[in-house]
Amino acid sequence: PALNGLEIDITPDGGLAIPEKGFDYLDYAIVSIHSSFDMTKERMTKRVLRGLIHPKVKIFGHPTGRLLGKREGYELDWEQIFDFCQKNNKWLEINSWTERLDLPDTLVREAVNRGVKLVICTDAHEVSQLELLKYGVSVARRGWAEKSDIINTSTMEEFLRREVKFR
Repeated sequence: PALNGLEIDITPDGGLAIPEKGFDYLDYAIVSIHSSFDMTKERMTKRVLRGLIHPKVKIFGHPTGRLLGKREGYELDWEQIFDFCQKNNKWLEINSWTERLDLPDTLVREAVNRGVKLVICTDAHEVSQLELLKYGVSVARRGWAEKSDIINTSTMEEFLRREVKFR
């Protein structure tokens, strides 16, 4: 069975840039930050945690916001983020896009040590870009992640059996 998901912006106040009714059409959501990067560590952490709280939100996308060679990532209180994700069954993305490679391997290692699950995504916008997956796998390996740490190494049957309620 196919699952319907969507990447949604976390607004500066921590809200989600989609009307609540829009969630009726989704099985899950990925939330990410795409603007207002200049917040303090405390405010950005609160913003992210508020964005992650929605029950249909499962994944925090490109979690540091960095663009290699172009933009430093924003600061977060990773202890709070890891704790929230672990307790609430939220997952962190390892974004395979070569300009992101985000979550960095050092944070992958910390996530694994804290029991936080990860998802490797390509950020592909066309079929040929699916080949970027190998870079995300490389980041996961450098962070000592194993198959059991990566959600999308499961079969669809295993995936749907997890404690996740998609439908």
